[in-house]
Order: sequence, then C-alpha cells, then structure tokens
Amino acid sequence: MMRFRLKLLGAILIVLLAATLIPQAMASTTDSKAGYIVVGLAPVADFDAVYAYNLVPTTVRFLDHSTGSTPLTYLWDFGDGTISTDTAPSHVYTKRGTYTIKLTVKNKYGSSTEIKQNYVSIGLAPVADFSSDATSGNVPFAVKFTDRSIGQPTSWTWNFGDGQGSAEQNPLHTYWVGGEYTVILTASNEFGSSDRSKSQYIIAIPALKSKFSADPSTGQAPLTVKFTDRSYGNPTSWKWDFGDGKTSPDQNPVHTFTSRGAFDVVLDIYREGIGSSSKQVIDVGGVPVADFIADKTVANTNEKIQFTDMTSNSPTSWKWDFGDGSESTVQNPLKAYSAKGIYTVSLSSRNADGQDSEIKTKYINVGVGPKADFIAEVPEYQKMSSRQVVRFIDKSVGYPTAWIWDFGDGQTTMEQNPTHVYAKDGLYTVSLTVKNSYGEDTKVSVNLIAVGFGPKVDFKADKTVVGVMRDIRFSDLSTNSPTTWVWDFGDGTTGTGRNPDHSYRAVGVYDVTLTASNQYTSTSQTKKEYITVIDLPGADFVADRTKGPAPFEVRFTDLSKGNPTSWKWDFDDGWISSDRNPVHKYVTNGIYTVSLTAANANGQDTATITNYIVVTQGPIADFKVDQRIGKAPFVVKFRDLSTGDPTKWFWEFGDGTTSTEQNPQHVYQYEGAYDVRLTVSNQYGSDTNFKSGTTDEVTVSVTISPTPAPGATTEIKPTATAAKPVTTQAPVSISLVMGALAICVLTIAGSKKR
Repeated sequence: MMRFRLKLLGAILIVLLAATLIPQAMASTTDSKAGYIVVGLAPVADFDAVYAYNLVPTTVRFLDHSTGSTPLTYLWDFGDGTISTDTAPSHVYTKRGTYTIKLTVKNKYGSSTEIKQNYVSIGLAPVADFSSDATSGNVPFAVKFTDRSIGQPTSWTWNFGDGQGSAEQNPLHTYWVGGEYTVILTASNEFGSSDRSKSQYIIAIPALKSKFSADPSTGQAPLTVKFTDRSYGNPTSWKWDFGDGKTSPDQNPVHTFTSRGAFDVVLDIYREGIGSSSKQVIDVGGVPVADFIADKTVANTNEKIQFTDMTSNSPTSWKWDFGDGSESTVQNPLKAYSAKGIYTVSLSSRNADGQDSEIKTKYINVGVGPKADFIAEVPEYQKMSSRQVVRFIDKSVGYPTAWIWDFGDGQTTMEQNPTHVYAKDGLYTVSLTVKNSYGEDTKVSVNLIAVGFGPKVDFKADKTVVGVMRDIRFSDLSTNSPTTWVWDFGDGTTGTGRNPDHSYRAVGVYDVTLTASNQYTSTSQTKKEYITVIDLPGADFVADRTKGPAPFEVRFTDLSKGNPTSWKWDFDDGWISSDRNPVHKYVTNGIYTVSLTAANANGQDTATITNYIVVTQGPIADFKVDQRIGKAPFVVKFRDLSTGDPTKWFWEFGDGTTSTEQNPQHVYQYEGAYDVRLTVSNQYGSDTNFKSGTTDEVTVSVTISPTPAPGATTEIKPTATAAKPVTTQAPVSISLVMGALAICVLTIAGSKKR
C-alpha cells in the first residue's frame, strides 16, 4: 500500500511538472519593461491639490504625481494631525489655517519625501500677486495684466501708476505717456485682503519724435556742422539728408557744406516700422531762407488771400508763383483766385549772397470739397497679436476741417490722427469721413485690421479610401504660422503634431477636424465624410525564427488585417503556398526575401520583408542572463547560448561598456533600463542577437514526429506536378499533458496489478 502511494505521488508530481511547463511552452514569457536589464528606479515624491480656498469646512483632493518603479506605498501627512496611506486621498479640513503637506513614497529600491510648506490655505485672506504679458513697450503701450493671487480672491483693485485703475480680474490697460510706472494689485475675499506692489514694473517708451540740433546753424562756406540727434522714443535707425546731395546713417554725424546756400537738412528716424521726420535749414554764406504763410488756406472764388513773407537773412527781392499761372514780385501780396481748385504756391527770395525757394504743395483750396484718405501704422511686433495699438494718419487732401473715424469695433473719434487700441480678436473695417465748408468725402478700408487672426486651417490626407488598420498620413496646409496642431480623426481618437499618421480600427465613414493655433488664437476646419474605411486587407506576417543552418524550418504566421479570405506566400526559393499559416523548410544556404499577398472581395495587399530569412553555416547568436531586475549596483551573469561554433563574442551591455568574453559578468552601476546586444562570429560569418524589454526570456519547443499533426499544411511549387508534404509541430501543451497523463495511468495500473 505504501509503495502504491509513493507511485501515485510520483505520478502527481509528473502532472504538476507538466502543468508548470505548459504555460511556458504555450507562450513565451514577455517582459514589457523598457529594457532587457532593468535596474530599479527609486521613487521621487510629487503631488498637487484641488480645493476651494475660502470654504470652511472644505474637502481637498490630493493628486499623486510620484515616479519610480512600482509598486509604490504612500504615507500622507495632512498637517492637521491626520494621515492616509491612499494613493490619491481626499481630506476634509474643518478649521481655518495654513497647512504643510508631507508625502512619503516607498518601493523596494528606496523612499522619497516631498514637503510643501504652507501649501493648503483654508478660510484665509488671499495673497495678492500678478503678472503681465509685457513690461516694456512703445507708447501707446497696451498691457494685459493677469491675476496670480492665491487664496481665492473675490474682488480686485488695480492701480496702474498713471492715475488709472480697474476692478477687473485680468484687465487690459494702455499707457499713453512714456515713463516708468509702479503697479499695485489689492486682492480681497470675505476673510480679508492683501496688496502686491511692483515698483517701476512697467516701462512705457515715449512716442517716436524726430528732433535734432546743429552747431553751428549758419556761417560762411566751407561750413562744418556737428548734428546731434535729440529724438524721443528710442529710435533704432537714422537717415540724414543734408540737402546738398549727401546723406548719412549715423546717429550724430558731422557734415561740411562746401558751397553757399540755404540747405534743408532732414532727419528721418525709425523704430519697429514706425517713422518720424524733422527739418532744419542750414544757412551757408548769408543766403536767404525763404518762407511764407497765408492768412487763410481755404477760400471762395474771388476771395482775397493775404500772403506774408517770412524769409530770413534780409531778402531784397521776391518772386511769387500762385499756381494758377499768375505771379508777383511784391513782398506781401494779396491774391484772389477766380476758379475753383487746389493750388501749390512757391516763393523765391534773393539777396546779394544768393537765393532760396520755398514750395508749399496743394496749399490753397478754393471752393473744393475734401478727398478722404488715410494710412494705418501697426508696429511689426504687434502684427497678428491678440490686441493691437494702431496709429491712424490722415492723408486727406482738400483741407478738411472735420474728421469722423469709425474703427469697426463700435468705437469712433473726431481726432485728425488718432491712436486706437483693438482688444478683441477679429477683422475690422475702418472708415474716415472728412468735411469742410465745400463738401465731405468718405474712405472705407474693408478688413484693414486683423487682430489675433489665427491660422487659416487646411489639410489633406495621402489617401481617403483605406482598409482597416492601414496608416494614413495627414499633412497640415495651414497658413499664418501655426505652432500647435490638434487633430480629431472622427473615430473617438485625437492626435497632435503637424503631420501625424493614423489608422482606423473599424469600417465606416469619418469626419476629420484640425484645430491649428499660434501664439494668439486657434481656428479649426472640419472635412465632412473625408475618410472612408472599407474591409480591405492589410497584409502582415511574422516568422517564428529567421536565422539558422540548413535544413532550416520556419513557421510563418499571418497577421493581416481586414479579414482576408485568401493568401499567397512567396518564400523566394522557388516555392509558394496558399495556406494561411504555412511551415516551410529552406534546404540551401542563402538570404531570402518573403512576401505575402492577402486578398478579399474588396481587394488585396502585399507585404514584403527583404532579406528576412538567413540560412547560413555561420553561428546563430543567443544568450540568457541569471537575473534581469535588481537594484544598483546590479551584478548580472551572461551565458552564451549561441549555436554554430562561434569563435568570437562581442557584448554590448547598453550602458556604454562592452566585453569580448564568452560568458561575462557585468556590474550595472546606475539605475535605468538597458538593452543588450551579442554579436558572435566564426570563419563563415557573424550574427547578432538584440534583446530589449519585449524580448522573450523563455521559449520551450517540443516536436512530435514522424506522425503529422492534424491540420498539417502543404506547399505547392509552381513547376512541380505533385504536392510536397510538410509536417507541423503538435501543440506543446497537448503533448506534455498527454505524456504526463499516460505516465500517471500506467503507474496506477501497475500498482493495481501488484
């Protein structure tokens, strides 16, 4: 009886052994870590919290953001004498106060603690703080202020330092006068208030205005003059025209006038696309400097106009040209125009040293209504921004006496040359109406101002009719410089990036939406029913092994998508097969390209893997390790399992170190995940085996022969007249179980006979 029990126990152990081997034989053990060798990562504690600041009691929800090898354990200290071991706990605070939070996380590689001092504030006055999108800029300078207060304020009081304020949470304010401004924010709630002051926080650069001095401004030729730029508004470039044909880009040039005359010196200054100009006359040799005025510039026909000579340096003769064909040599003439029109008037003044002329273009308007015209100046740095400060300059002719501007955003003004701030995104049409006693005129510029004008979105796909799980390349065609892209593929998934790839998992017709954004705003475009997904095959396959000596048997597995109904394999050695998952034996050394064509009623697709199967006399690399996971410093023993009699070994351990030993031992000094590569060689060639985190660690293969397994596949060679039988391997799990059960039955039967 005792002998029977021992035999029965042995049979049970055999069955248990089989049960242990079955899972290994049915599927290779796969480690999904990032590297083949994983050196444990110690934790790094991190967290934040979500709650209502000014409620008592209030529930605070803590969010864990810790990193490190899992599993992790947690210990929270909420600062009020209570703790928790939950991953993401919620805690109720019942008393007003400020609490320090402490989180400690641990794993088998170490521990980490994060302490946030005074992190949770319950029922307390806010702590005021703020920021702005810019702190310096040109007048008029529009600044967007953003409230950064903590403690949940409910009201805000801003002092912008220029006598203006606001009660908005995030106001937009424009500084019109240059200077340095201190900004103060007072943030309040039901528990109190606090102030945040930032001294000289905003620097408003004065408006650009050209101005210069000349030393000396008069004298005998040759006259050397030192010009000094005295402009306002921080110009960045200068252009001088000395009136004698010479120019200079210097800020403070020195120029010599070599001949007598009255020279109009002009200084043009520029900054970020904005310009300003000023003029002075340099008198060389006592030549007259001609100038004049009229007592009126708008008159009726036959109405007398008094012209007054303003020439310096004692002219002795004058010649007037009134622009209507009439002239005068009187110093201060009276003139009446008999016909309506706009007239240019010039005066030439002379003395013993020379002469000078002054021309005033379109100076006199006789009975003519105005003609509206204007330009808009936007600094280059503000174009396409979410708000714009625009300077409008009246260019109307006909001497208007009144101006009415409509900026297109509901605002108007009667200034001649206004500056306007656009604070909302949009396209704005601007109009100017000018008037005088003889009539009025209007100019309309449609969509002149673009504020926050986001990208103009467009896109395309490289194919619009595809099979299931077939990649589609989407390409962004948007203009106006988008910087981020969000795609909605219509199947419940989204993507980012300018030109993403996407595959659809189900048959259907899909809308696609692209939202493109730049630093100012976002815009979208949807293409309805853009992608049609049909049940079209997508050929794909894999081999159970790809390198070995002849004869070399390979099991191919079809991985095609789209429900194919027929298959055609080409093994590149003259043999083909129509089986779904064929087994093929290569009998000649060589490198073989394998292709599979999968088809159904909707079409077909071919997948080809070049140089996929290598049949050689050279070695086949393989190896294993004694352990794959551990804490630094981590000692790993590598064991060569290569076949084909290699004579040389070259190991790459993934951390920058190598070895030429057959069975090396290596120490990983630092935490991380490492891939390993072994290259072996002999006189016939070399082979490399690379193992990453997805590499199979254990593979058990059992072959039953010579009896063919049920459902054995056959291959057909196009030139052959008979089929070539190929025997497949029986499922290893059945083989092991059946063998174990047979031993068990025989053992029990033998015991009973005794």
